[in-house]
Amino acid sequence: MQNSHIRKRILLVMFLLFVFVMMTACNSTLAIKQESSVEDSHNLIVSHFQPGNHPIQTKIFDGLASDLHDQTDGRITMEFYPSNTLGDAGSQYDMAVTREADIALSVYGYSPGRFPLVTIMELPFLAESAEHASEILMTLYEEFPEMQEEHADTYPLFLFSAEPAQIISKDIKIETPDDMKGLRVRSPSPMANKIIEALGATPISMPMGDVYESLERGVIDAAVVPFETLYNYSFHEVTNYITIGDFSATPFFSVMSQKTYENFNEEDQLILDNIIGKELAKEAGSVYDVDGEIGLETAIESGAEVTRLEGDALIAWQEALEPMVDEWIDERTEEGYPAQEIYDRAMELKEELSDREE
Repeated sequence: MQNSHIRKRILLVMFLLFVFVMMTACNSTLAIKQESSVEDSHNLIVSHFQPGNHPIQTKIFDGLASDLHDQTDGRITMEFYPSNTLGDAGSQYDMAVTREADIALSVYGYSPGRFPLVTIMELPFLAESAEHASEILMTLYEEFPEMQEEHADTYPLFLFSAEPAQIISKDIKIETPDDMKGLRVRSPSPMANKIIEALGATPISMPMGDVYESLERGVIDAAVVPFETLYNYSFHEVTNYITIGDFSATPFFSVMSQKTYENFNEEDQLILDNIIGKELAKEAGSVYDVDGEIGLETAIESGAEVTRLEGDALIAWQEALEPMVDEWIDERTEEGYPAQEIYDRAMELKEELSDREE
């Protein structure tokens, strides 16, 4: 009897021990699952310099946020900080590098000297539209490791361009390079400074918000700007002459912190990779093309006279600005880049894409 009683007690202790072990294991498994769930959920901080009602926010970023949310079953969400809320336009790229923001968007030109190969998009007569320029830029990025190396400290999402810049003026009709000589011309970038100087004019750097009043008061004689500013900044009200020559383009970046990307699980990395890239870049570019068309139409309706540099009318401009291309190739070559190869490929893409669109 006593032995039987001892055996029962031993069996009871073993049973309780078994129950304890199973409960501990279950709790550990639950904790691991909960921890995994937390790690797989991401609320991405998105910083950019555009206003919150700009189409880059309302169409591109909002669309990206919706796609990621839906395709990851809500694991990835986005929180937006537009209008340089977290840092000025020139700080956006570094904010992604240091992970002050998970995603950042801005203009390359605000970081002069940092992306020497991307400046190819600013060369004259290359970009024909924002979508056209965006596809060229993304293709060059995909094909040339040297351009990828420029972005090695972040994870690029989409690289794109605004529409080509044209020349607008209030009082002076500009048809030939000689018409530019001696003028004070608003410039958007260091490359545009060189273009304006090559045409015999004086570049004046100023924020876009100051251009309207400067044209109106005669502080500047002309401005190098894309068509969308005629609409978005109401420049049509102070523009009587427009010279269309596709003089330069302004490239943009949207990049993710490398650490943020690495913290995604493999499934979510694949989902993101399938959303970003060339098609999203073209879509971002098209935002500027749409507003550009509205801007040009608005200016014409307001009485602006348009000069299109085509055929023989373009030759003198090409001859005046050809040294810009040679200088870019020489400088990049001296820096150790395959500059001639990159430029030749860019021009090849220009023709390929133009023929396709026709």
